[in-house]
This record gives sequence, C-alpha cells and structure tokens, in this order.
Amino acid sequence: MLTIEAKFDGQLMKTDPVEHVENPNFTQELAWPVNNKSLHQHRLQRSAVKVIIRSSDDTAGLTSREEVGYVVLNLRSAQREKVSSSDCLIMFTTVAVCCYQ
Repeated sequence: MLTIEAKFDGQLMKTDPVEHVENPNFTQELAWPVNNKSLHQHRLQRSAVKVIIRSSDDTAGLTSREEVGYVVLNLRSAQREKVSSSDCLIMFTTVAVCCYQ
C-alpha cells in the first residue's frame, strides 16, 4: 500500500492508503488553512513543503514502512482558494515526484 505524507507549519497530513500499482490514483487533497499574512511570511522565507511517498507492507501482523519517493513544493507556486474572509487553503496543482531507484 502507498500513502502520501506532508508536513506544513507543524501540521502533518497523510492520505488513506492506496494500492501499490504502476499509476496509483490518490483521490484526496492535502490542504492547509492559512491566513494571508501567514502565507505571505512563508513565501518571504521561501518555505517549502516536503511531500513523502511511503510504501507499507502488513505481513504476519508486522508493519514495515519504506520511503519510496518525495517531492519538495515551493510555496511560491501554491494556489490560494478562499474559504472565508480571512482564511484560505494552499494547494499545489503541478507536482513532479522524485522516486528512489
């Protein structure tokens, strides 16, 4: 099974596991609520979000997890989507994944 984990501003999010196939289909979004001032500060500091792809294997009741790839997303490329007058969600629309070989 594959999961995606990402941490931003001290908050860890991860997807539900999906089957480990050649082209996995993740149907969940990872989005963090931030206000405009906080997002501006993160952009000035050139903050990034490291997204990690992990493989897990549950055999004989033992769980092993292995990092199989990652991508680092720059907040300057993030899209803002308003959810209220002061908060927005940051989302990334273009992702290129670096896989270990």
